[in-house]
Amino acid sequence: MTDSSRPRRASRRKGGTLRDGERRQLALASRHGAAPSPAPARRHRVLCDGGSRGNPGPAAIAAVLLTPAGEVLHQHAAEIGRATAATAEYRALLLGLELAAAHGIDALDVCSDSKLAIAGVQGQGPSEPELAALAARVRTASTQFSDIGWVWHPRAQNGAADGLVRGLLWR
Repeated sequence: MTDSSRPRRASRRKGGTLRDGERRQLALASRHGAAPSPAPARRHRVLCDGGSRGNPGPAAIAAVLLTPAGEVLHQHAAEIGRATAATAEYRALLLGLELAAAHGIDALDVCSDSKLAIAGVQGQGPSEPELAALAARVRTASTQFSDIGWVWHPRAQNGAADGLVRGLLWR
């Protein structure tokens, strides 16, 4: 069999067969979490976000309460003084729970782009005493709901709350 009659095999590159663009996409998806296809919502959701300009620095929190159909029911943002970004994320979860309780909601998905805060309230609590106390406050506040879910999602899916926080911090 001559070289010209052999089927061509893909040349193997160092690091596998991914092209550079594909490798970059895969790396970005693994770092930032590929956006899962959204499941149809069956209960209310609250999008929460907190941030600080500097760490610590001037901080703000926001929560956006959504109906099961995805319509904004209520939104609130506030400056909280000087705090770390992690403190602001936990305080945003508290704000979201307060908004939902004020509207008499019983079943709720709490959504945040902070893996630290979501993990903290699901039992993998932070080691810092201040954050551990905030995580405990969030868990206590969540007991007033009969059905609650903690959902991490990428920042791109948290645009409503993120925009409110940025509006307060970068004006």
